[in-house]
Amino acid sequence: MKSYLRILGYLKKYKKRFIFGIFCSFFVSVFNGVSLTALKPIFDVVETGGERPFQIKLNQAEVEFLCARGACPRLEKLFSASSIYKNEQLWLKEAARVAAVPPEKDDLFTDLKAKYLSFRLNINERLIQYRALDVLVAVALLTIPIYLLKLIAYMGTVYFIASTGLMAVRDIRRELYTKMVRLPVSLFVREKTGILMSRIINDVTLISDSISENFRVSINNFFIIVTHVAILAMISTKLLFITMIGVPLLLLPVNYFARKIKSITTNEQQRLGDLNGHLQEVISGIRVIRAFGMEPYEAKRFEAINHSLYRETFRYRFNHSLGPSLVEFTTSFIVIGLVIYGGMKIVSGEFSSGSFFLFLFTLIILMSPIKQMATWFNTIQRAGSAGNRIFEIMDMPPEVIDPQNPVALGKLKDKIEFKKVSFRYPQTNKDVLKNISFSAPVGSTIALVGHSGAGKSTLVDLIPRFYDPIQGAIFIDGINIKDIKIDDLRQKIGVVTQDIFLFNGTIRDNIAYGREDIPIEKIKQAAAMAYADEFISKLPAGYDTQIGERGLMLSGGQRQRLSIARALLKDPEILILDEATSALDTNSERLVQKALEKLMKNRTTFVIAHRLSTVYKADQILVLEKGRIVERGTHRQLLAKKGLYRQLYNLQFQDT
Repeated sequence: MKSYLRILGYLKKYKKRFIFGIFCSFFVSVFNGVSLTALKPIFDVVETGGERPFQIKLNQAEVEFLCARGACPRLEKLFSASSIYKNEQLWLKEAARVAAVPPEKDDLFTDLKAKYLSFRLNINERLIQYRALDVLVAVALLTIPIYLLKLIAYMGTVYFIASTGLMAVRDIRRELYTKMVRLPVSLFVREKTGILMSRIINDVTLISDSISENFRVSINNFFIIVTHVAILAMISTKLLFITMIGVPLLLLPVNYFARKIKSITTNEQQRLGDLNGHLQEVISGIRVIRAFGMEPYEAKRFEAINHSLYRETFRYRFNHSLGPSLVEFTTSFIVIGLVIYGGMKIVSGEFSSGSFFLFLFTLIILMSPIKQMATWFNTIQRAGSAGNRIFEIMDMPPEVIDPQNPVALGKLKDKIEFKKVSFRYPQTNKDVLKNISFSAPVGSTIALVGHSGAGKSTLVDLIPRFYDPIQGAIFIDGINIKDIKIDDLRQKIGVVTQDIFLFNGTIRDNIAYGREDIPIEKIKQAAAMAYADEFISKLPAGYDTQIGERGLMLSGGQRQRLSIARALLKDPEILILDEATSALDTNSERLVQKALEKLMKNRTTFVIAHRLSTVYKADQILVLEKGRIVERGTHRQLLAKKGLYRQLYNLQFQDT
């Protein structure tokens, strides 16, 4: 319930719209109750005859109630004016005798009842001169504008409440997205992409249902229950009291099934997330799956997840439907009991037909809102479970935060320095980097080499603050990068990796990426410097060519050159090249290497490469082994040391 209340907190921003919607919803129930009371004249006409004077019949208890409050003379005058009153005259004699004893002081409810019955008495005194059939026609015609007003009020609830809920959902989705793109990079490594997508799509959709349309219906139902219970109380407090005894019977199934639905929904959403994660993985790895003939294996995995999702979804549907059905079943006992009891009271003259049947019809109409409220209570549990999953993401503390008082970082002038930096990934106990210290003068090239898993990529990931070290610090021109605003820091850094990510759009869009103010001339200039213009000019639509998801319509070398063009257009002062040429053929590598040389010119560059032929020109080579720098120097110096670098070099070039 706490999660659902937190979800409702997003409605505060639109409270004026929401309050106006509640106002409209209240009048929907009022107009519905007024139109419902038109049933009473119908039954009273049937009872009294169309040609006889019309009266809103009073029962014995109501006559005694009015007489006890000084209305005996008015009642006697009314009853003597028409022959339709027989039992009423007998009731009045008994009531007049009882009325000699003054009633106790009225409470608020009794005072409202006295005003209501006095209002009915006033109407009866005016209607005594009209035929019942004439009054019936007038009442029927009067209901038409009432239904029109009800329609207008209903449209108001749909517009204001439903739209308020959807706007709140829009804000939740926006906040969740904003949080998700700033989550720790390690989370995206641990979790499947599809599972994270499920939070922002499937879980938010569940919330959308609960605070927009379902919420609007539930507010309408709430006011219908309140106003119609008030109608029942005005007709007969005794019958209402008898009816209320059965309310606990109605609530038992609701409470039982609501508890089950919350846990079922949690399991269902987890299975749905697993399904999304599996589908995303299969689509991304379809070439590998087909190459290894693993279609049956993946189909088996899918079937297991799919069947588990079916089982949890069926459990929810079954329990969601059974609760309201049991409410309807238990309510039927109350209705049957009232029919028997009311029939006896009509025969005895305690109730008029109109009063009893109005009570019965009002009660039957209440069954639907009560059943829907039971359904909504299930929806609350379902939304609360989805909310827990969403707020788990929203409440996740960031691993990297902006400083409260950031230091402005100007153009780089001195150096980038690592001082005794150590790092381990979250939720692990092993240090990936240990006591790393080195300096990179501005404009120099630093190469990082070593076996896979030595910590090279992790080291360069610390520079743009994808992670923060657990010990030590990194300085740019003497400023701790933790004291620099993250956006300002990353604006100075360009990254080109082996795994190039291009977006499903045009070549122009991918080179300019998010910058609509860049003229095409600058885009072409960057492409030419990256040796990408030669293949772009041969494409049918040139720079407006669609390249497909992840740029798969292009070759590896073409994608790499587009990535370099993107970095050139950004014009960063710090450049990170992570295995930028390792997956290319000889010709593509030659072109990419030439493009990289242009990109590296006059920039502080960090190069990670397994091909040592690409790093021999570096100003400084750092050799990493198990998270430590075990050697450092130039290419010639390291070869002369005959250490790990010499071993790696010999392994690559021993054949030549």
